[in-house]
Amino acid sequence: MSTKKSKAGERARLLRRLWELGREMSTQTVFLHQAIAQSAGLNATDTKCIDLILRCDKEHVTAGWLSQQSGLTTGAITHILDRLEKRGHIERIRDTEDRRRVFIQARHESLKPLIPKYEAIGAAYMVILEEFTDAELGLICRYLEKTSEVSKSELAKLVSS
Repeated sequence: MSTKKSKAGERARLLRRLWELGREMSTQTVFLHQAIAQSAGLNATDTKCIDLILRCDKEHVTAGWLSQQSGLTTGAITHILDRLEKRGHIERIRDTEDRRRVFIQARHESLKPLIPKYEAIGAAYMVILEEFTDAELGLICRYLEKTSEVSKSELAKLVSS
């Protein structure tokens, strides 16, 4: 067998493996987030919306922004925010300059029961990352950045169709 064919075969095998591992990781991530959310009487979409609010670099988060970021309809976001507000995880704050606008703010104290669960996952991942060189970590970051960009782009296409 030629070297060219064996390299092509190895690449195909690696690409299949990456595809399968990506699917497995995606599935396990969904189930893990659902289990954590359920421990607080929520669902994974609720906790991911809270995460968007917490990670937002904008001064004020609105329901419209959450809809845009998540790909969920404004009606679905309203339902999620109603549920989160009822359980004390967020509060709605009227804009003092435009009473029609409402800002969403996470209530950090209500998230305290979730913190140890997420910290445990983060610590477990950090142990794994110690196995990699800085160059390998850079490669992993580049891969995750690119796949995140693709996911955002594909979400935008799905939502707009």
